[in-house]
Amino acid sequence: MRGTPTPAAAGAARRAQAVEWLRARSTERTAREAAARSAKAGLVSVSTTCKTAPAVVAWAENVIEIDRHASRVTRLRKSLGVAAKALHNAGPRNQQVWMQTLTYRGDNSAWRPEHISRYLDGLRRWHYARTGSKTVRYAWVAELQQRGVIHYHVVIWLAGGLTPPKPDTAWRRTDRRGLVHVEPPMWPHGMSNRLKARAPVAYLMKYASKVESKTVGSYPHGARIHGCGGLDDVGRSCRRWVLWPAYVQGNASVCDRFRPAPGGGYRNDETGELLLSEFAPTGGGFRSFIRVRHTPRRVDPSGPFSWLGDRPHVPA
Repeated sequence: MRGTPTPAAAGAARRAQAVEWLRARSTERTAREAAARSAKAGLVSVSTTCKTAPAVVAWAENVIEIDRHASRVTRLRKSLGVAAKALHNAGPRNQQVWMQTLTYRGDNSAWRPEHISRYLDGLRRWHYARTGSKTVRYAWVAELQQRGVIHYHVVIWLAGGLTPPKPDTAWRRTDRRGLVHVEPPMWPHGMSNRLKARAPVAYLMKYASKVESKTVGSYPHGARIHGCGGLDDVGRSCRRWVLWPAYVQGNASVCDRFRPAPGGGYRNDETGELLLSEFAPTGGGFRSFIRVRHTPRRVDPSGPFSWLGDRPHVPA
């Protein structure tokens, strides 16, 4: 088990991290200034903490370009894949899994970002009326139809014997006094479909695979393209780990609670450990980044779920 640092040790660690943070900011400013001066020449003079790189390095070897659309698609597939597997494995053997498709009757001018949220709110209200719990296990992915209109594919994991109402039809609930209330449709914006799912994870990933970097920019501005709910602690931990940068994955277990730190990098909420980013932006737009350090990896992140934080704590 990981030991708890004393207040004095924790304070000393925070002071040391503050000094390291200031030194890192100076290093990154130097790298950005050098990159701006030497971009046209193809080489850049780098002040770097990298131990294996020379002082003058090839631009192409130390600068990366981030394609935002491709990055968004990669994040979608990682997040949705892990979430769907965790949600499916969290249920009992007799669980009922349903697929629902939500389609607009018009074009994208009818779309609003809150529509999918209101549908999910309606789903929770229905689940509470049937079970007394608002926690529902679900995952969804957005897709563009051939006519260019966004629609949603939703998978819902329910207890055995539960059948969700069709989203485009009204549904009934009975209150504690025995009175029957008619609730409005969860999806009043067009049509819907409802089917039992035999391979829910494959179903979701099929549509996730259709989202490509060349088409993701065609979604309505501000549209979310995937989401999930009802994950337990283990599922949330695994999903969080998968979405961390590689330098954090190599120094953290799925049980750690690293969060983005002010000024860059990731900080562990429990220990205060700070992992500084390996790259710094070279200019406006945050699309081009230059490597300013190599962070040693304490573990091989190729097996993310094979261990759960049994390594001893190493101060930053």
